[in-house]
Amino acid sequence: MSSDTAVLQPSPGPTRTDKLFLGFLVLVLVSVVIVGRMAYTQGQKNEVTKKNAEAWVQWLAQAGAERFNSEFEPQGCAGGKTADKPGNTWADCLSQLRESDGPLAQLRNPFTLAPPVFAAKCEPGKKALAGALVIEKLTPMPPGSAVPFYASQLGEPDPIDQKMQLRVSACDEGAYAGRSTEVTF
Repeated sequence: MSSDTAVLQPSPGPTRTDKLFLGFLVLVLVSVVIVGRMAYTQGQKNEVTKKNAEAWVQWLAQAGAERFNSEFEPQGCAGGKTADKPGNTWADCLSQLRESDGPLAQLRNPFTLAPPVFAAKCEPGKKALAGALVIEKLTPMPPGSAVPFYASQLGEPDPIDQKMQLRVSACDEGAYAGRSTEVTF
């Protein structure tokens, strides 16, 4: 009996299937790099937004300690009122803070590259609020209340002639509210 069995020889290089699989792996790696880069960029923008809120908190805390002095600058943010000078409003203060030589003029919204905007609240799903800041005034409730403070938006006509408790938040890329910080102004 003769045994004529053919032995299959492996091909000298990768097969078409091997090449397709390697091409698929390269596409997956490129996709992972692209998605990772996009996530990193968005994360950096969220961090800049948080730093903007921290800068506002820092300035408000520092100003809160000094704004009742007679030489406090900017004058639009000074506290107190006299018979000849009515108290300042938030609009007076905000306009001077955002002037080109104001202490917070250099801040930019990283999503729009414009100065930060102020919103009544962060509303998830509203992409226009990405990078916005929320400043709320906290009004104390009567003793014994279940909630110690009532939060409402600090509006431009609100007087700032007395000490007040504020809460500053920043909206992230999805317009979700980030960490809030309370400060006495």
